[in-house]
Amino acid sequence: MIKRIETDVVVVGAGTAGAYFAWRIAQAGFKTVVLERQRLEELGTDIGIFHVDGIRFAQFGIPLPTGDELVGYYPDGRAWPPDGDDFKVVKYAFYVMEKPPFIRRLQCYATLAGAQFIEQAAADDVIVEDGALAGLRATTGDGELEVRARLVADCSGISSAVRTRLLDDLGVENDAISDDDTLFVILQYWDDIKGNHPTGLNFYPFHKAFCNPSYGDGAILGIGQPGGYEHADQMHQAFLAERFPNQHRLVKRCQGRTPFRRPPYSLVGNGFVVMGDAAFMTKPFSGEGVTSGFTACQIAAEIATAALSKGDVSRAALWPYNTRYFRDQGEVRRTPGATPRRRRTLAARRELSLRARHHL
Repeated sequence: MIKRIETDVVVVGAGTAGAYFAWRIAQAGFKTVVLERQRLEELGTDIGIFHVDGIRFAQFGIPLPTGDELVGYYPDGRAWPPDGDDFKVVKYAFYVMEKPPFIRRLQCYATLAGAQFIEQAAADDVIVEDGALAGLRATTGDGELEVRARLVADCSGISSAVRTRLLDDLGVENDAISDDDTLFVILQYWDDIKGNHPTGLNFYPFHKAFCNPSYGDGAILGIGQPGGYEHADQMHQAFLAERFPNQHRLVKRCQGRTPFRRPPYSLVGNGFVVMGDAAFMTKPFSGEGVTSGFTACQIAAEIATAALSKGDVSRAALWPYNTRYFRDQGEVRRTPGATPRRRRTLAARRELSLRARHHL
């Protein structure tokens, strides 16, 4: 027997993007259902520790991390050259955090706002009626599930579970990401490290590698490379031999993927929006995608709220999400008295400045 649910919005994926978007859209008063193929408690455990820019919490209205969620706060970091020790200090603060409790916190905000989470629910197919998405079919631990919704949001991560099932005539690219457009990330958690080694936040742009804080006095030695895990592992071993020959105790090794290509040219279709890794959203100069996804979620929630309120979730009604996101990742600041051309120039300079701060 097929279980059927009717809702205003169905979100696929309960990670950082999905939980944040569900929180914001539920806050606006719309009935929201979130489908997650894994158990909620498993999300983020494959990575463990991650980093968020200090300035982003206020931007996205998220309280600062505390307690077990917070690993540390670092007001600056070091960018290292291809060889030698002539690093540059980058005055840009990051919070080092535990990802699982951070995701649970976002899910809690969404639940308190009225969103419903259904775990172990894998999206199988899309429901299309009159040229628009009208819902999803999914498989759960209890059987088949059909969710009818006015708006479908794909926040399913790099697999893009909904976007890759769309028909061509919906106007959204539906190709899966290739290995060459993916950074395969390998992390090693080290403890009991002997000899001198960098502490704090350290990035090696030439190697696409980093040495960042772990628990206590430990460190996380990571790398991201396109092509596959075998190639990434080879490059990682070469980087460690060159830069970190220190004796150490390997606590654990983990791996994951992040997109390393442009987003789809359109993020909207009739009854459809996509954001986060499902839309290949990442900072092109660092490979970090959480806050890029939040930027999209914030804009999409605002546009979707207006569209749902008017009863029009067509591609045209949702199009402002495209416009605002692609203009400098949601840049809304204006310089008083500046002409449109001058504003574009200033935005470009801000982007270059941001890249310089990250030394990438």
